[in-house]
Amino acid sequence: MKLRNILIKVLACSSMLIATSSCSSFLDREPQGQAVDTPVYYDDVENAQMAVNACYQAIAQDQGVVAHMQEWMFGEVMSDNSWKGGSDFGDMQDVQMLKEWTAVNVNATSHSAWKTYYQAIHRANTAIKGISPATSFDAEIRDQLVGEALFIRAYSYFYLVRLFGDVPLFTEPVSPDQIGAAGRAPVKEVLTQIEADFAEAAEKLGTKSEMEVGRATSGAAKAYQARVVMYDIGIWNANGHTWQEVFDLTNEVITSNQYSLAFNLATVFEKDGENGTGSIFEVQHETSNTGWANQNTGSTSPILTAPRGTADIKGWGWGFLNPTQDLVDEFEANDPRLDWTAGQDGQFAHGVAQGVAESQFLSGYFPRKVLMDQALRPNEQSDNPQNQRKFRYADILLMNAEAAYHIGNEATARQRVNEVRDRARSMTYPKGWNEADNTYAERDNSGALPEVTATGEQLLEAIYHERRVELALEGLRLWDLMRTGKLETALKKDNIGYRDGITGDIVVGNMDGKKLNGIPVLPIPAAEVASFGLTQNPGY
Repeated sequence: MKLRNILIKVLACSSMLIATSSCSSFLDREPQGQAVDTPVYYDDVENAQMAVNACYQAIAQDQGVVAHMQEWMFGEVMSDNSWKGGSDFGDMQDVQMLKEWTAVNVNATSHSAWKTYYQAIHRANTAIKGISPATSFDAEIRDQLVGEALFIRAYSYFYLVRLFGDVPLFTEPVSPDQIGAAGRAPVKEVLTQIEADFAEAAEKLGTKSEMEVGRATSGAAKAYQARVVMYDIGIWNANGHTWQEVFDLTNEVITSNQYSLAFNLATVFEKDGENGTGSIFEVQHETSNTGWANQNTGSTSPILTAPRGTADIKGWGWGFLNPTQDLVDEFEANDPRLDWTAGQDGQFAHGVAQGVAESQFLSGYFPRKVLMDQALRPNEQSDNPQNQRKFRYADILLMNAEAAYHIGNEATARQRVNEVRDRARSMTYPKGWNEADNTYAERDNSGALPEVTATGEQLLEAIYHERRVELALEGLRLWDLMRTGKLETALKKDNIGYRDGITGDIVVGNMDGKKLNGIPVLPIPAAEVASFGLTQNPGY
């Protein structure tokens, strides 16, 4: 049974449990099953599997526990890659406030991230504690399940530490005596736990070819461990890491022979590209027709990001995530990835014309690479069957290139960058480039994207450039700017989606007042500060 179908089963079972608990005849019956907080419950392979499936369901809640919350709202909109968009600047105002660093301590978007990922952490801790001592089923299966829960715990803490800095660190389910006195662990301690969890997960998990589609793998754990180390080097410098570590970890993923670049980049974000050869980790989504609720197994991102349309061309989406002109200008002449990344008014996608407005709150571009085929639209517009691509093999190659540069191996750095460029040169037009023709139209890319031959500082800048154009709109830009010391310069650019009267200097000034140990951070939800006795981040 595929993971997404298992998730639906888990949710259905949960609903049944809630419903039956209110029946008057319940008190007249003998207790059925085992309590979920007892060891015997997890000493059953089906129960253990369901506990781990619930961990995946938690990180799939891109609607958010409190409000809409997608990774691109932080990683792209808060950078020079995207305007917020929407019907006006007040539409999803909390995201605009994040972009301009004017958020308050009840910001719904950051609140959702906090609540969602602590929910995932609680489920992971519960699963780890319950499953680890199990003896009634195969030890290899037990260890794999623990490895999956470790991966999700590390994944969740990595999300949180980037946004909030010091955070409460729980490695067991929260007990009542911790409420009101949890405290915040220093970034160094949190990162140490994240790295340990990913390392242990890598040992317990199988490879991509050995694991069920959609589940965490040893390759995904190593890839994320490499990303943690790379970010620590450039952002926190907490644990004394080196670029050699990044090179070695990414090299292990490369030489595992489990991944390769999909021949046609244009397929990667389409339905037929899900969980493909270049996919290291994806959050799985499938339509369940359960509506606007965290119980659904679909994603809300497709309707949030699809263009709103114009008077001439009706739209389906809400028009958030608008690529900036600055991003468009970053692409080299004839780079085929530009058409795949940023769409324009009147262009066809999946064979259908797209209406894209330009206004004081719309950039005039739509995020073509993440546009879902309209043939896949469900009855419930929030419940879309589009996976979230979280880690691609192209990213590993470019991480390896950057690490190779820093350890003095420029030949390997150029090789890896050129692998990514060579693949881009072979791509077609985006799917459905021509009217009423939902196929991949061939294009002539001869002469485009010449081989990188640069050395020294120019080679490093070539790697940064390649990361931006290859991975645009995938939630990584903010962190790349932060770790390379380029964030303030980027935020001072013109025409990247600020309201009238808000300049880059003002935004940088706002951000400067919201730094913890020199790193800009988001507000911890006010209710969480009160409930757990936490100190609030500066400026909130």
